[in-house]
Parts: sequence; structure tokens; C-alpha cells
Amino acid sequence: MANEKDQNPEESGVTEKVEEAVEKAKEVAGEAAEKVEELAEDVTEEAKEAASGISETITSLKEKNPKLFYGGIAAAALLLVGLFFIGGGGGTKAPVPTIQIGQTYALVNPNVTGGGDVLLFSAPGRLGATDPKIREKEQVCVVDAGTKAKVTEQTVVNYIQYVKVEPLEGDCAGKSGWTSIVNLKTQ
Repeated sequence: MANEKDQNPEESGVTEKVEEAVEKAKEVAGEAAEKVEELAEDVTEEAKEAASGISETITSLKEKNPKLFYGGIAAAALLLVGLFFIGGGGGTKAPVPTIQIGQTYALVNPNVTGGGDVLLFSAPGRLGATDPKIREKEQVCVVDAGTKAKVTEQTVVNYIQYVKVEPLEGDCAGKSGWTSIVNLKTQ
């Protein structure tokens, strides 16, 4: 900046006004900071008083009426356990038809929007084979969605119902393989 002696009177007046404005802004900011600190202290004190009040109430309840105190804890724990076992599971489940051996059903994969093709495997329980080599070896045929098939056997593996079917039409006609029961659709 130039020396004050080198400034003309107009520039000198502007400089003084800027300096006054800066000083005023510092004063206002300092006052605001003090008020914020005071408010924060007040809120902190109120929160401490509320917490100590709750703590005192619980402690006095424990001393004066322990049955009610421990009963309340047991009720809260029971409520949490109940919510754990009851809650969740809002998804829809695929309908499982009641099947009869020898009856004819349509094969449709309900896990595909609009129904999809169904894989037939040589043994029940192999539907989750993610290894391509195992899948290729165990897979009997891929049946087009909607193909009619006759149920020849039924079993349960790891809580999942499986049926052995024999497609009556299409490329897989005459072959037989296992699939999940949810892939059967009544006609």
C-alpha cells in the first residue's frame, strides 16, 4: 500500500471508514460468539439436569419398588425379543401348489418377471450349483416357460420341496429331471 502521506484526502477518508467498518464487524462477531457460548452453556446445563432427573427417578424406583423396576426391564427385553422374531419379512412368497404324483403342471420360474425358463437337474438340491462345471454336469435340460410336464416323484432336501418332472413337449420331451416345487403352476 502507499504511504499515508502520499494519499489524497479522499482516499484517506475511505481508508478510515473501511477500518471503522472492520472494527465494528469484529465487535459484532465477538458479541455474537459470546451469546452463542452463553446459549450453549444454558442448553448443556438443562440437558444435564434432565439426565440427572431421569437417573434419580430410575434409581429411586429401583430402591423403592424393585419388582416394578426389574419387571420393566424384563418387559422391555421381552418386547425386543418379540420384535426380533415377529418383525421383517415383508416380501411376497411364491405360492407352492399342492401337487399329486402323475398330474400335469406347467413349468414356470416365478423368480423371473413374467415367468422364466426352468432348469432340470439330475438330483434334487443341486439348484444352487454356482460352479459352471458342476452345473453343466448336473443339468439335464432347460425347459421353456409354460411347458407342460408330468410329476413323477417328490422329495424334500434341506427344507425345500423338489419334484421330478418329465416334460411332455418341446426340446426336453421324454427327459426327466428335478426342480423346485415353486416352478410348478397349476393349469
